[in-house]
Amino acid sequence: MLNYFYRPEDQRIFTGRQNELEQLDRHLLGEQPADLHLSGLRRIGKSMLIKEFMLRHADDQSILSVYINLEELSETPEDFVVKFIGWQLYWLYGKGETLPLPYLQLSSLIFQIQNQALRDALVPLVHELERLRPDRQMLLQEAFAFPALLAQVTGRRILLFLDEFQEIETLTNFNQAKNVLKLMRAAKDRAANVVWCICGSIISEMEAITRESQSPLFGQFSHLPLFPYLRAESSELIHKFIPDLDNRLVGLLHHYSAGSPFYLVQLLRRLNLFAGRGETVTENLVKRSFVAETLSPGGLIHAYCTYLYNISLQRAKGYGVLRAILDLIAINDDHMTQSDLARQLRMTQGAVRSNLKELEHIGLLHQRNRRYFYIDPILRYWVGYVQHGIEVPEFPGERDLSAIMTELDRKYQQAATELGESREEYVRGILRRFAGQRITGSLFGIADEILLPCFSKVIAYRSSDGRIEIDALCEGSETWAVEVKWKEKSAGRKELESFMGKSVGITTKNWYVAKRGFTVDARKYAASYGIMLSDADQLQEIVDILAAIR
Repeated sequence: MLNYFYRPEDQRIFTGRQNELEQLDRHLLGEQPADLHLSGLRRIGKSMLIKEFMLRHADDQSILSVYINLEELSETPEDFVVKFIGWQLYWLYGKGETLPLPYLQLSSLIFQIQNQALRDALVPLVHELERLRPDRQMLLQEAFAFPALLAQVTGRRILLFLDEFQEIETLTNFNQAKNVLKLMRAAKDRAANVVWCICGSIISEMEAITRESQSPLFGQFSHLPLFPYLRAESSELIHKFIPDLDNRLVGLLHHYSAGSPFYLVQLLRRLNLFAGRGETVTENLVKRSFVAETLSPGGLIHAYCTYLYNISLQRAKGYGVLRAILDLIAINDDHMTQSDLARQLRMTQGAVRSNLKELEHIGLLHQRNRRYFYIDPILRYWVGYVQHGIEVPEFPGERDLSAIMTELDRKYQQAATELGESREEYVRGILRRFAGQRITGSLFGIADEILLPCFSKVIAYRSSDGRIEIDALCEGSETWAVEVKWKEKSAGRKELESFMGKSVGITTKNWYVAKRGFTVDARKYAASYGIMLSDADQLQEIVDILAAIR
């Protein structure tokens, strides 16, 4: 079922995401459905989540799921209209089991339609498309109204999944299509029995579409973020490839994949290729597999990083300067500020600032505490080597990698620890899984059992003047402030005092998570002020318990 659209091998390795699937059920299938914005970085698993949802509901005759990747549509308004309607008809008749091509060409589209009402509705569109200068406004209005017609004719709820939704804005480059989002909003407001689920990989562009007040789609979508795998989810996927792998190597694979399902699958496939050549799976082989997959031209991670780097820079202005900034941040051991970059590039602060904003806009960098980091640590590692001419053989031996392997732990650990932001997002993901579970207080550094509240909102907080930043502000039956320190040093009293200074008057409970735990003085201070404390091992136990309860 859906085998053309969702390959059987992908169906077999789909792992985790139960919470997200449940949320899709609630939003899309409930008595009062809500349009949804599914967000996440490229290759984090958004499309596979949608495919899995569609597979699980393929036999439900009360709904018709329609998946459209706008990256393949948004060429001209005329092409968009034909393919936007064609994909809907493909899902009605082809059901994800056949080639879609006959549905995506004007010359053959009309002949695929078996329903007379749908055929009659398309005849005026076909005539308009055949004109020398078609009325693009009319075409787009009719295209966006088509899901409602499909719902009416079939008597089914239409679930419209629009992937890489930010690409629709390329249509604004054409005359009579500059208001495409307004046209979509108007059709969406009139539609009955149609639920929209949009998703995209360029997070800043998607947020501009859904969250900026001047956008026609402002406030129209509930938000469901998709995060990297927790270790338990990585472990489940790893054991589908290597059933008897020990926990230490599972942890190493999770670390080097940064919790990305795509990266993890490629590392596992590379590891199995090495093992098929007679090598024993060891810590050293996991590291060699990571290096080979990332730095050899035949590696799929290498190919993906090449694609991501090039396609992202193509979206931006000023290729040369942007590339120079990315290279500097990748190779520099210290976290770089705007001033550091301006000094090394011999550019003005203003010029560097505008280029950094562009790199944030296209989703390659993020800024925290005035320093700039790669969002994707594996991309940073790839840039640091490949963009300076360093590549490795497809199946390198230990001697081939002696210099690179020496540097691997240090360089990748730097990139991964920059994931203070990703690690904070990881903790925010855990907080979103709190739902009234009872858990031993010792995992939070307190004596009593704790009832985990269900939070309606978990966000990274920043005050309006920019002076106060809290890693996670959680609102619900209780209000929590959460701080995350993911460094190779125990958190001390000063860090806790700073945290309390930021959260005072805002929250009812405070939780501090530190990778390497806390000093004796910090624990005394926490006990005096009721701050809950967890180290990396305790956090992992919390994750494991949440997964088991689910």
